[in-house]
Amino acid sequence: MTSRRVTALSGAICAFGLVLGIPSLSLGLDDSNVLVLYNAASPEGTQIASYYAQLYPGVQMLALDDVPTTEQISAEVYLNQIRPQVLGALTDSIDCIVTTKGLPLRIDNPSPGPLPGWNRYSSLESELARIDSISSQAGMGDQGILNPLAINPYYGRAQPFAHTTYGTRLATRLDGFSAEDVIASIGRSQKAVIGRPGCLFVLDDHPGRIDRMELLRDKVLVPGNQPHVYDGTDAFVRDAPAPVLGYVSHGVHGGVSESYIRDADYGLAFPFAPGAVFHTWESFNAYTFQGDNSIPSPKGQGLVAQWIARGGTVGTGHVQEPGASSLGVTNEDVLFARLLNGFTWAEAAWSATAQLSFVNTVVGNPLMVYRPWVPGDCDLDGDVDIFDVSIVGVAYGTRIGDAKYNFWADMNADGDVDFWDLTFVDWNYTGPTLPEAGSSSVPEPASAALLILGLCVVARRRHDRRSQG
Repeated sequence: MTSRRVTALSGAICAFGLVLGIPSLSLGLDDSNVLVLYNAASPEGTQIASYYAQLYPGVQMLALDDVPTTEQISAEVYLNQIRPQVLGALTDSIDCIVTTKGLPLRIDNPSPGPLPGWNRYSSLESELARIDSISSQAGMGDQGILNPLAINPYYGRAQPFAHTTYGTRLATRLDGFSAEDVIASIGRSQKAVIGRPGCLFVLDDHPGRIDRMELLRDKVLVPGNQPHVYDGTDAFVRDAPAPVLGYVSHGVHGGVSESYIRDADYGLAFPFAPGAVFHTWESFNAYTFQGDNSIPSPKGQGLVAQWIARGGTVGTGHVQEPGASSLGVTNEDVLFARLLNGFTWAEAAWSATAQLSFVNTVVGNPLMVYRPWVPGDCDLDGDVDIFDVSIVGVAYGTRIGDAKYNFWADMNADGDVDFWDLTFVDWNYTGPTLPEAGSSSVPEPASAALLILGLCVVARRRHDRRSQG
């Protein structure tokens, strides 16, 4: 593994707990721009859609009737049963269409199209992206170079998406092996942060393979001072020194077992940070979302669903063979460049995908953004309060290898939860203040944080002594 390189984060955190170099968030999608579809015949899809609407009350909801719960449907079913219902709910303000578990995944259109390059299959999401313009079987899945509708007009654009500008829609899928997996991934998407010391990206390249990993490394991660592991050999990168925020590889095409995601003993061993992205150059990494994490993929390749079941958050994939080229596979350098510049997940993924009405699908919460990390925020909820103090208090005095060590309490990622981690909480505490005994005055928030932390540490030590006794 001589080409592996770990680049440390430098200059991102200063002594006073300020995050440097993190871009402001995009003014792109919000919940009022989202239409959530669910299959009226699918209890799991209904559960996921309802949960999502509770978190994002501005979204619009649409139950689809008379739609099969099978993962594959014909072009006729899409055109005659799905498309008319969705069109009836669309307005110019809907920029993103979200599908849920229980809706079809793959559309089969076996009749040859009129142009060279026609593709038999397409994903439901990639067809929904062109729902306004494709109304016939002949145009579906048509990737011919003479067909302008096959080209994604948003591809490569570094600006917020709007249907009124591009004429297309964004589309993502909330899916996994179970509704519980999906709901957990949505929760993790709300805790996605950038700038947290220790979190990194893994790029498991492979000699001689077509990809854009070196561009991602040299044009995005290195200039952005983002810590990463890069390996250009044929070795399998299964471990990393800290939680991983983004994973890019060739998967089985890099020579590893199809169980490289789901096998906790011999597969990927590193933990996933909230917001962790899955992107592999595998032909069938979104071929199915049925089964569970113990069952091998029917195509013998890693699956986005396995990533989500293991604790990942979002991913890109293919419901059928895309061909190994930058025109058929989402471009990882563009995708992460957009995410690191504050774009939503839906915008980042589709601005990095050249083709529409093809086999690509984007999985996960479309509104996920990488928020700048607030130093002292252990639970990643965007503020520093009593809950963060408690997390540091429980782990205080521990180091890597100890049973009670907590990476998220080790905020400078030096392997110890100590005074320096306490300073992050101290400087940025915004929780309730505590009155001093015998006084009507209210101490500074930092003093309250120190006092609460002291109580947590004392309580933990008493509990430890009782446990040892």
